[in-house]
Amino acid sequence: MKPILLLLGSIVGAQSQTCKEVTTVENFDINAYASAKWYIQQQAVTAYQSESRNYCVSAEYTVKDRPSPVFGYTVGVHNRDGDANGNMRDGNICAVSDPNTPSKLKVAPCFLPQSLAGPYWVVAYDETSGYALVSGGQPTEVGENGGCRTGAGVNNSGLWIFTRSQQRDEGLIDEVRNIAEDAGFDLSVLNDVDQSNCDEQGFTSYLRN
Repeated sequence: MKPILLLLGSIVGAQSQTCKEVTTVENFDINAYASAKWYIQQQAVTAYQSESRNYCVSAEYTVKDRPSPVFGYTVGVHNRDGDANGNMRDGNICAVSDPNTPSKLKVAPCFLPQSLAGPYWVVAYDETSGYALVSGGQPTEVGENGGCRTGAGVNNSGLWIFTRSQQRDEGLIDEVRNIAEDAGFDLSVLNDVDQSNCDEQGFTSYLRN
């Protein structure tokens, strides 16, 4: 009977845990954020990005002169990633900021309305240090060590550590990981991205080595 009670207690305890409410960057400047390319150093698996494509991952943002026709997106996004064999892919999507909280954006393929866009929250950002922590919205699933995670689907999914420098800086990555942990995230979802053997355009040189 005792083992059963312990099991029930652990289940109830897990169910009673709540996820810390995530706050995003105050006084967020999308123009500064979009001023240079970002290189992803760690990221969680999502439905559109498996761990096998954690090579040479980058993102570039362009603030539009005017909202896009029909759906009113204000930011263009160019994403790139690759696999271990040097097979690269890239794609363009669109984003728009919440007018009340500019660091809470929504992203989607440009042909979809904003109502179908998924959250892209800038949880931490320091242009001088050259990092950003981005979450696919509020984490709702209790994970390891009391931290919480988003889902792993298309919308409401993902966690990313960005740096301005493509060269890996373990000290800076640890700094951002500490920020994420303090914010209540489950860090076990983060996997390393290999940014070596990539040229400036983000295309791998693995096949040439």
